[in-house]
Amino acid sequence: MVAPWGRWVRCGIRSYSESLAKALALKGVDVYVARLPRFGILAEGVLQNLVDSIPRDVDLVHVQYEYGLFKNLDVPFFRALSKVGLPVVTTLHSVGDWEKDEAAISTSSKVIVHNRFCYRRLNRREKAVIIPHGCTPVETDPPEECKRRLGIDPRIPIVGYLGFISRYKGLETLIEAMRGVKEAALLIAGGYHVEPGTRYIDRLKEVSLKLLPGRCLWLGYVPDERLSTVYGSFTIEVYPSRLCTESGALITALAHGKAVIASDLPPMREKAKMGALMTFRSVSDLRGKIRKLLSDDALRSRLEEAARRYAESVKWYPNIAEKHIALYREVL
Repeated sequence: MVAPWGRWVRCGIRSYSESLAKALALKGVDVYVARLPRFGILAEGVLQNLVDSIPRDVDLVHVQYEYGLFKNLDVPFFRALSKVGLPVVTTLHSVGDWEKDEAAISTSSKVIVHNRFCYRRLNRREKAVIIPHGCTPVETDPPEECKRRLGIDPRIPIVGYLGFISRYKGLETLIEAMRGVKEAALLIAGGYHVEPGTRYIDRLKEVSLKLLPGRCLWLGYVPDERLSTVYGSFTIEVYPSRLCTESGALITALAHGKAVIASDLPPMREKAKMGALMTFRSVSDLRGKIRKLLSDDALRSRLEEAARRYAESVKWYPNIAEKHIALYREVL
């Protein structure tokens, strides 16, 4: 498996790859990881060394592929990989850059996408299969206990966001929506990939301080061992992204049984049709749905139960691991 690796690496693809590798190992698959450098200088020579490090006696190579990982060296990487002479499976965590997609598809026996939106967006679909983003269902401690651990009054309803923070995540929309939700506080957890913060995050904090005085708490980057405490403290979770092909953080929220409201984007609409979450189209729509879920315990409970059912259907072990193994056997 070619993937970012190492617990010190703040990267959603790293988390995905680690979870998949563990689930495959539990099903009896021997997984050798060729570590893709996530940060720092990346040159063609570095990628060639990575390709050269792949043992030639493995059965196949599985690439965890997302545009930002390869810093515009995507085509040279796949060109080098094509010369190894081993079957290749590539998971496309993003789609839509036709030249880079073509390089991955041409080199691969099969490519994996996570939903029908990504499948339809591909220029070439003859090698594509849909395998959903996996998760591990988690039972959290009671919300009151989770809030106490975070220093939050357990009586306060919490609207939360947990994930990486950048411009396309749409947190301005969430902050603006919360202006009209006086009965709850906003908890924003997450940071950037390599730094404690960025100028953009600093500006968001200034806006939240102005619009939500005393009602917005920023936690910063959350390590894996604290995720269940933070998710467990949320009454509702919101994902206001402006663009998205899939969201590991959102899937993890569903795995924690959270009532989720997400932007009305194609991948989220697919899950909304299954009943796993709600979507919104505007600031006023988001504000109204937040208030509705906070006041309607029965509706919120139904959404939480639907989230758990969805999470059970896409468990890394055994469900998603078995789908990958079936695909590997087909390729071989």
